[in-house]
Amino acid sequence: MGERFLIEQALPIAVLSQEARREKAIRHGHISTLHVWWARKPLVVARAAVLGALLPEEAEVEERFLVNLCRWEVHDGDPGGRYLLERARTLIRRRFGDRPPKVLDSFAGGGSIPLEALRLGAEAYALEYNPVAYLILKATVEYPQRFGQKLTREVKRFGEWVLERAKKELAEFYPSLAGETPIAYIWSRTIRCPNPSCGAEIPLASKWWLARKDNKKVALKPIPNRAARRVDFVIVQGGAVDFDPAKGTVSRGNAVCLVCGTSVKDDYVKAEAQAGRMGHRLVAVVTTRGRGQGRNYRLVQEEDLAAFCKAEEALKNLVQTPSPWAFGLPWVPEEPSRLVGAGQQQSVEASYGFLQWGKFFNPRQLLALCTFGKYVREAYRQILQQTGDPDFAKAVATYLALVMDSMANYNALLSAWRAGHDKVEAVFSGHHLHMTWDYAERNTVESGWISALDSVLAGLKRAIEVRVQTGSVHLGSAAALPFPEKFFDAVVIDPPYADNVPYADLSDFFYVWLRRTVGDLYPEAFATPLVPKDEEAVVNPARFGGGKRGEQIAQAHYQRLMQEAFAEIYRVLRPEGMVVVMFTHRSTKAWESLIQALLDAGLYPTASFPVHTEMEASTHQRGKGAIQSTILMACRRRPENAGVGWYAKVREELEEVVRERLSRFWEAQIRGADFFISAIGPAVGVFGRYRKVMRPDGQEITVEHLLDEVRSIVTVFTLEKLGLSRLDEPTRFYILYRWAYGGETLSFDEANKLAKSAGAELDVLSEKHWLVLRKKDQVELLAFRRRMAEQAFLRSLQKALEDGGFLRLPEIDQLHLLLYLWRRGEVEALSGLLGQAGILSEDHPLWQVAQALLEIEQSQNGQETEEEATALAQLLGSRRSLIRQSEASWQAAAQLRLFE
Repeated sequence: MGERFLIEQALPIAVLSQEARREKAIRHGHISTLHVWWARKPLVVARAAVLGALLPEEAEVEERFLVNLCRWEVHDGDPGGRYLLERARTLIRRRFGDRPPKVLDSFAGGGSIPLEALRLGAEAYALEYNPVAYLILKATVEYPQRFGQKLTREVKRFGEWVLERAKKELAEFYPSLAGETPIAYIWSRTIRCPNPSCGAEIPLASKWWLARKDNKKVALKPIPNRAARRVDFVIVQGGAVDFDPAKGTVSRGNAVCLVCGTSVKDDYVKAEAQAGRMGHRLVAVVTTRGRGQGRNYRLVQEEDLAAFCKAEEALKNLVQTPSPWAFGLPWVPEEPSRLVGAGQQQSVEASYGFLQWGKFFNPRQLLALCTFGKYVREAYRQILQQTGDPDFAKAVATYLALVMDSMANYNALLSAWRAGHDKVEAVFSGHHLHMTWDYAERNTVESGWISALDSVLAGLKRAIEVRVQTGSVHLGSAAALPFPEKFFDAVVIDPPYADNVPYADLSDFFYVWLRRTVGDLYPEAFATPLVPKDEEAVVNPARFGGGKRGEQIAQAHYQRLMQEAFAEIYRVLRPEGMVVVMFTHRSTKAWESLIQALLDAGLYPTASFPVHTEMEASTHQRGKGAIQSTILMACRRRPENAGVGWYAKVREELEEVVRERLSRFWEAQIRGADFFISAIGPAVGVFGRYRKVMRPDGQEITVEHLLDEVRSIVTVFTLEKLGLSRLDEPTRFYILYRWAYGGETLSFDEANKLAKSAGAELDVLSEKHWLVLRKKDQVELLAFRRRMAEQAFLRSLQKALEDGGFLRLPEIDQLHLLLYLWRRGEVEALSGLLGQAGILSEDHPLWQVAQALLEIEQSQNGQETEEEATALAQLLGSRRSLIRQSEASWQAAAQLRLFE
């Protein structure tokens, strides 16, 4: 295999995970503030991956050095950080001599990996298919290193220059009243009540809070005016908040009329929006007396409404004039917004009538974007005239265009008011577009442009600290790399995670504005009306007609592109080079696609490490039973003379290697879904060394079969660690599901694979044990309360009790029955049942199952899981007294009836 690399040893995953989580919480002074990019990996993880792929094991890098180096604070602007980085660069030079190593990221996205490669002294090559990411990369790993501090000064100067000119045209549309400057305007979308006898305007709002802090409670209180058939408002504070502001007029798309009380179904709301009859109403204004003076709230005045109408009229006049945009594009984006994101059933656009990208903004927001954008283009001409340097002018104009994108992200119809922080929340607070009923509009000349400029400058300053090398940024497909064979010393990638994020669809939101402001400066990137999507490596069934057929085509499309991308990586990688693949997905199917693509390309993992990189509260992760760890897989080129492996021998080695790595991951506190996924890398490392693995009958072992084996090994290991190795199949399944996914819903495929690893059949668990509920292709695990609401299940339990078969029930059924009786207050019957069953000691195995389940559920979220955990804690706390009562309660157990 040749020399081993640092990444093939054990990385300090516990400390690295801690640093990654800490970095994810940073919102200022991070390169992520340059521009939105989705699923961006922490810099510290990228740094560890690049260093580990370049340094050999013989470098004898101490773990303490790695821990200190891979911290957010380490950069060249800090003396201590510079010392650590210089030491790392020295180690790299010791291996490569005067030739800096070449590192490629062919799915470069937001630029974390190429930036860290530059920081370590490597030649970084970044390639992207998406034009928006291409500009972000230019602004992250090329322009800062090329132009340095001069770039920051000029971006700041011309950012202020743009603001000064735009403010002269826009200030009148944001009037100050009584010395109070508006910061934001709170709007409510509106529809008419469908009740023929009412017809009142319904203000749609998810909540009525304006400020919700420990020391500040302010709410907008709706006052139904039944005589006038409208809703009026007052602002209440502190103790005067005498209603529940968390309860708005709309929930899950369904609304209620406050005037007549009519419930309005989501279908009607959508139909009104699609017909163009959804309006909006300005309901409150957030103001300030100046910086540091806090936030105040007032109702809308006539002057506010007049100013908005005036802006609306100004926009109408503006669009009648020729636009200054590149390619002669119209002032307002008319490009269609056809997004149906990967994994989404129906898009915001289709549901609520946002059929053009210009429809995501109200008239005043559009007027502001057009005005600022006009001066961004003028700034380019001014810089070019002053410097005579078209490349520098292009660079500055690019950052100003990114500022405008940031302003759009915080000033659209999908921007919300965040009452807990007194600020506007971005459109892309998650990895999707979501309907916002009560949206917030920024005062662009007071807070909008300034905040956006500050964010971009903060990210730029951080990128400028990395000036060891200048990055090389390329636009193109990872499936057709523009580099010669055996060119790179390492390839480090964070590829798209199947259906996780529909990058191209989401980035259209920004693309239509970038194309207008700087598109003609990048003709190679902005030739098409929208972001190219044909060769994007994601699973998006909607692009192929949807349904099962669309899913199949989308999966095949993704598989093909990933295989071609890995084949290209194999081609451009030096024989002794390393590939590091970062991947985050809970779906076995996604892992099958990735691994098959790797193996087909002639690459195989030699080591893998789980690093906790995802925020638990991340909005794109909620409700998915999502994992929080990214798996770093170190891969090599498979030797051309690799032989055939025989299954029996490979299975022995698989068991040994996987269990050894699982022990280390368990010690590192990796748990739940992350633990299952963490085992995949070590397993494929064994499997992938062979050209193929065969059974004695000549049948080839597939990747799908391999992952089934991995699940079985992990299942046995996990139950051993939990002290539950002797469980029956239904109980084993229940424990494993709760441990891995809490109360989340799973796809049928994922739940079925989990059931098989537990030695159970999903259909039996559903139809015989009422343990899971299947709805189409989704599966949900049922807690004790919902199981006991099933009459058929109660009858089966009753029969078992009458036949004296309580102990023959699966242990989860026994336990749920005890919880049911406890919650009904039938303590005497419960105690008698314990006595009849011989559960007369506190260390009985059933109590061990209950204790293990309690500890698992206490670490999970979800109402049903928390309810069951509470009942378990109460039951376990009373087991001593229940056992004492058991002998006297046998008769009560014999007369027990679970239902009438």
